[in-house]
Amino acid sequence: MNNTYKELVLRIVNSIREKAQSVPVFKESGNGAIRICAYPLCKEADDWFGGFGHFPDDNSSEGQRTPVDIPDYEHTFAIAPGGSRVIKGTWDGVEQTVDCYAYSALKIAHCSRAQDLGLGLISGLDLQDPNLLEENGYASHKGAIVFEISVCHHPESLKDFCGIYVCVSGAKSDEDLMCAAAAIDIAKEFFLNEERRANTHFIVYAPTV
Repeated sequence: MNNTYKELVLRIVNSIREKAQSVPVFKESGNGAIRICAYPLCKEADDWFGGFGHFPDDNSSEGQRTPVDIPDYEHTFAIAPGGSRVIKGTWDGVEQTVDCYAYSALKIAHCSRAQDLGLGLISGLDLQDPNLLEENGYASHKGAIVFEISVCHHPESLKDFCGIYVCVSGAKSDEDLMCAAAAIDIAKEFFLNEERRANTHFIVYAPTV
């Protein structure tokens, strides 16, 4: 990879922050959370993220006795520089405080569940499971999306590269989703530029929002 993972993260954050200026509650307070959660699916991606995982060679004796260890690489930002990830408001007639840092993780968990079931790449879908509750770690609200990225270095060598979740929390769920979706074109452009610099082909599977 020619460009760093840091560059991708900052481009995504900047695009979301720019989009958030069109949402009144975000523009007024700057409060809420942007969460990016990436996971590698091969050693190349893990090295790019920072190298905390373990992807042994399947053909080696080590590969037979040491399991793959896939970490999550997470970065969380306030909606605007100087903002808070905690918001206050009135829901169900009660004044409440919500930690959007924590809530964004619940929305990503719901998105991941939809992804695992093959039902979509966003949170907030009806997954027909009454146990996907906040107390069980799932928030069935819009605002989280995921990219699935594959790579091909040579003809007919397509393999899974990584997945990247992007979540926004702090406004109405449709507004959160609109802001998170600002990352889609950024991710596609980023990996397209990587193709131009090397004999590599990337495929970015993204939700239609």
